[in-house]
Amino acid sequence: MDNFTKLRIIGLTNSCRPNSYNHMVLNHIKSNYQDRVSLELFDISKIPFYEDSAEASAFSGEISQLSKLIGQSHGLVVASPEYNHSVPARLKNTIDWMSRMPNKPLLRLPVMLISASLGHLGGVRVQYELRRIFEATDSRVMIKPEVFIGKAHEKFSSAGVCTDKETNGMIDNQLQSFFDWVKNHSLNLNCLEENLAHQ
Repeated sequence: MDNFTKLRIIGLTNSCRPNSYNHMVLNHIKSNYQDRVSLELFDISKIPFYEDSAEASAFSGEISQLSKLIGQSHGLVVASPEYNHSVPARLKNTIDWMSRMPNKPLLRLPVMLISASLGHLGGVRVQYELRRIFEATDSRVMIKPEVFIGKAHEKFSSAGVCTDKETNGMIDNQLQSFFDWVKNHSLNLNCLEENLAHQ
């Protein structure tokens, strides 16, 4: 990068269990692009479900931690499965919480979407639903290139290694485009490293 060595990216998925294919996707990015990206995977399993009455007292723990991390990042990568043609409840709930945080961490944040599933389509519908949600948070979702990983069980080993050459190529192409997207849209690109150094 121009002024520093790595992008700071937060990775979110519905489940961080080892056999989750979307978790495997994030780990693939984390391990294969270490020279350009510092990707931090955040476990959202302990974030409570959102309700207005809980808002005042809930800006603590995992919620405030994630909000701070996103606010200090250059962008967000969301890898999501598709549940009944839509977004898993836990992931939608997390986005709802972040939209209510005082520091507005999702505002104009560069976002990359990717999905993996056992079916043929690879999560097409969930990505379209996520685009609508992130439009409401005024985030900057990269529209293309799109990556939908269908039949993920045939493309990742039990150890979480992507063994499919075409899938590796699609992820690489998307990441390269996201690097450019972040450079053009991240509010933190020029000042983040200096701010973190003084904390």
